[in-house]
Amino acid sequence: MDAHQRLAKRVAEEQDDILGTIQLIDGDPRLQGRLYEQLVDLLVEGMFLDLREEYLDGTMGRDEYVSTLSDLADRCRRAGLLPLPSRQP
Repeated sequence: MDAHQRLAKRVAEEQDDILGTIQLIDGDPRLQGRLYEQLVDLLVEGMFLDLREEYLDGTMGRDEYVSTLSDLADRCRRAGLLPLPSRQP
């Protein structure tokens, strides 16, 4: 498994963990809000990883990848979703 696949797998697992945890913390709006923010960050990261996967597996050509990547980044910035917070080790 290459680095891209490991990262995509980790992001998907973290999304699943957060979705399961949010259901368990009903009644704690502060914690729910924090988990929701983390989930949104992971979903955004997942969109970029999915796009990269399409490029890496040849489904998408280089020019289309660059254009789509730029468009996605612009839309995320306008929505206030970028930059993503730095991950802590």
